[in-house]
Amino acid sequence: MAEYKKKKKKGYVNPTNGSIKTIKSHIASGSFARVYLLFGEEKFLVNQFRDELKAALTNEGDDMNTSFYSADTFDEKTVFNDAITMPFLSEHRVVIVEDSGLFGTSESLIVESLDQIPETNIVIFCESKVDKTRKNYLHASKNELACCLEFDTPDTDTLVTWIGSILAEDDLKVKLSVPDLLLSSVGDDRNMYLLRNEARKLHDYCLEKGTVEPEDVAAVCADSVEDKIFIMCEEIANKNSSGALKHYLDLLQLKRTEASIILMITRQYDQLLVVSQYKKDGLNAAQINEHMKIGTYNINKILRVCSNYTHAELIKAVDLCHEAFYNLTQGIITNRDVAENLIINLIK
Repeated sequence: MAEYKKKKKKGYVNPTNGSIKTIKSHIASGSFARVYLLFGEEKFLVNQFRDELKAALTNEGDDMNTSFYSADTFDEKTVFNDAITMPFLSEHRVVIVEDSGLFGTSESLIVESLDQIPETNIVIFCESKVDKTRKNYLHASKNELACCLEFDTPDTDTLVTWIGSILAEDDLKVKLSVPDLLLSSVGDDRNMYLLRNEARKLHDYCLEKGTVEPEDVAAVCADSVEDKIFIMCEEIANKNSSGALKHYLDLLQLKRTEASIILMITRQYDQLLVVSQYKKDGLNAAQINEHMKIGTYNINKILRVCSNYTHAELIKAVDLCHEAFYNLTQGIITNRDVAENLIINLIK
């Protein structure tokens, strides 16, 4: 069974906006599918639209016409019988199923019998794992009575806008760079639950003074490992060996391996080189962000570090990183020595 992870294949197109548009149109029109499959990496959105569907279909507190099944309680025959039972004194009956595993298999009574589910009844599957090559998914995705909607983490611009809306509640004034900065503080392992929690925390912290400023993010939001790597690279660019090695030791204290640190430094310098090339080609920060899609705040941070290097020096730095990774894989010297030597060689 395929799991939906952060790393995407080349040519990947985020399905989230299309899924949101579809489900909102169903709710607005009152024209619903018999079966919904909500899935993808962003559990926040899966749960949000599960709840919006339920609210649109049933009255609050109507337990008689609403059923819930979890991975522990799921039994397909029981769910199917529930799905074909007419609602009692209500327009709709809703059956919600969490993590059934049904869409990682090839046979299903429910999927093969969609036409037996009454128009009044809606079955909502919320799945963490889906295999798009299996018969159940393929059959559901092609059946007009079913609706398969995938929710991955939205792109950076969408997240920045969303974070800004949370921070601006209660008429708080939010400096333009703050949403980007908060997003950066969370790092690559972001999800919308984490982002919402960080935004709420920042909002509450600034409520009394009425303004959210960049320094508030530093005071309140947790630094990510990626941020620590970037700070270490800034120290390297500034030729501050003691500062760079201090951050390196901090990362070891956070249980990051020497190998992972080398890989993250390499990724950071690869990114610096790409931005340097765009800058060399005459692009400004906004134009570079159009290509890289990592947020204007992050682009400006990278440009600041790039200013410490010539383009040729960054090419050499990237070569040093890849050489260190080669030494790591060959076991020529210890991992600790490879990492420390890389930092020292980058500072020279």
